[in-house]
Amino acid sequence: MIKFFRKIRQNLLMENKTSKYFKYAIGEIILVVIGILIALQINNWNEKSKLKIEEIKLLKEMRSALISDKEDVISNISEHSSAAKSCSILINHISNKLPYNDSLDFHFANALNTTRFNHTSSPYETLKIKGPDLVENDSLRVMLGEYYDKWIGYQFDLQKSSLESFNLAKERQFELFKSGRFWNKIAPIDYDQLIKNNYYYSWLTYTLGQRQWEGQMFKGLNEKNEQLIKLIDKEVKKNN
Repeated sequence: MIKFFRKIRQNLLMENKTSKYFKYAIGEIILVVIGILIALQINNWNEKSKLKIEEIKLLKEMRSALISDKEDVISNISEHSSAAKSCSILINHISNKLPYNDSLDFHFANALNTTRFNHTSSPYETLKIKGPDLVENDSLRVMLGEYYDKWIGYQFDLQKSSLESFNLAKERQFELFKSGRFWNKIAPIDYDQLIKNNYYYSWLTYTLGQRQWEGQMFKGLNEKNEQLIKLIDKEVKKNN
């Protein structure tokens, strides 16, 4: 193509058609510039296409991680609700000095139950390495940061506090209950003395509040999780 244009210019010079030569040369330059711009545009489009493919792939991985999180969150909500219910039953028995029955043994153990939140963060960590701007949707990008950096972080802080409380309570309650597996059933050594124990009653009321609070936090996390999944589904569908 270059040789073709060069031959035309040479013919114009040989025919002493200078004005036509310059007009043609300018036209050729314009065509070359347009060609370069088109090539750059195609290259930019290819790069954007590659980034979009990478973004969608990562969003799909995040969706899988969020589904896994959701299953664990729902399990935690159920366990906190169960522990709170056991605390309420025991508080009622102690407050009203109701007689002992062996069905309480489950609640004595369940009140001590604690949970562990496990979640998958590797897709989000990959996004942070590649750069959050890989996600083009502003609302989705902001919500991802809020979910992982704020909500997940706060949930782990709560879990740490809860585990510390559990370990301390477990040590102090060894003297109140017969030896056994704390996560199954435990029976009090002396029920009449137990219902008079101010420490145990205070611990139950504190634990009831903590379980209810943690349950609410997990419900909030579950709502954020569902919103994120919907946003990701919408973004993926838009680019399919």
